[in-house]
Amino acid sequence: MAHPHTIHSQPICPTCQSDLSDREELAYFVGDAHKPPKNDDLSSLYEETSRLARFLGALAQAGPLAVAFHFNGIRDAQNDYMPEWVTDFSWLAEQLTKETERRLWLLKDAGRIWEKRATRLTAGKEA
Repeated sequence: MAHPHTIHSQPICPTCQSDLSDREELAYFVGDAHKPPKNDDLSSLYEETSRLARFLGALAQAGPLAVAFHFNGIRDAQNDYMPEWVTDFSWLAEQLTKETERRLWLLKDAGRIWEKRATRLTAGKEA
């Protein structure tokens, strides 16, 4: 589980948000590196989330065209059955959406960590 109350940098799993302090390598979906991102790494978290958003955009653009092309090509030959790939395509879109939402929350948590650090630093200077 993520630790949004901390201001310390720690490697986390982008999907389940587990602390991965003992792991040096982690292959994960749309990861730039083979190591877990730090919970305060705004740049990496942004890039990965941006890539997921582009994937969703590609699905949104290609999906309707693929389905329309498929059904126009088979309408006369087969009685408008729903091929399994259409269901798989919908599942893929749903899973990408959920993963993008998780990554957006990680990005927001990273921003909060930096905000807390800045608040702590300015509070120390005022004292």
